Amino acid sequence: MAISEQLLEETIFKLVTKASIELPMDVQNALKSAYAQEESPAAKGQLGAILENCRVAREKRIGICQDSGMPMFYADLGLNCRIEGDPMQAVKRAVVRATADIPLRPNVINPLTKQNSGNNTGWNVPYIHWEMVSNADYLDVTAVPKGFGSEIRASQCWALSSEDAGRAAVKAVLDIVEDSLGEPCPPVIIGVCIGGFADSSMAAAKRALFRTPMRTPNPDPAVAALEKEIYEAVNAMGLGPMAVGGKTYTLGVHVELSGSHTAIIPVSVVFQCWACRYSKARIHGDGRVAYITHPEEGGTK
Repeated sequence: MAISEQLLEETIFKLVTKASIELPMDVQNALKSAYAQEESPAAKGQLGAILENCRVAREKRIGICQDSGMPMFYADLGLNCRIEGDPMQAVKRAVVRATADIPLRPNVINPLTKQNSGNNTGWNVPYIHWEMVSNADYLDVTAVPKGFGSEIRASQCWALSSEDAGRAAVKAVLDIVEDSLGEPCPPVIIGVCIGGFADSSMAAAKRALFRTPMRTPNPDPAVAALEKEIYEAVNAMGLGPMAVGGKTYTLGVHVELSGSHTAIIPVSVVFQCWACRYSKARIHGDGRVAYITHPEEGGTK
């Protein structure tokens, strides 16, 4: 059997809706934990407002942030799975529907003319990252309405291979955090990639933001230790939520490695604001859909 264009559209529509209205439970729990451990009244006030914002969005079924983001998707296609029709058209239709239905702020413009499409599509948007998965008969889709308050703080630097790339990554993150302060709406999630090409490194750092459950350590013990070190060092700066002072500037740090050139190594850092909006589903070849980050009542549909 094959995944129909209609099923893909319906699943994408649900994913964008779920991601825009309600944070994944692991993100909500991290925010609640941060609130519980804060001692500063200012920090506690900021986190309390964030949690109240989440409650209102969930109960009223409205977008969790006025910046409803740019539509981006990760699609991991099993080589034993087939899609009928045009998946790009299915994704576009789903985004147009979600923009009108939720509603979402129309954010997508032509960068030269400033023309707004009015429906969050156009000029190569929505953006889909396709990956092939061996020996799989399903399609995993993650919808990410990525806001740009945190996006503009994405940064990249380069380390000589004669240097310690781990130390370079720690310094890069701390320097960027110190420069960014409250602009990316902390508490943030921080994605880091050490190695790769300039573009692939940035892409891997961004995808690392949506590792689920959050703060799942990298399977490489050395990388997991680096994640822990950066996490503790950033929070030890005392900047806290919205940089008003406090214990929690970052909810989690996810680091990835990529093979690099023998001469020079990119170090990429990407932020995700506290509104870590993403929703993931697995579409099986027989038409079953399992919503992973936002399970539906009754389980697989």
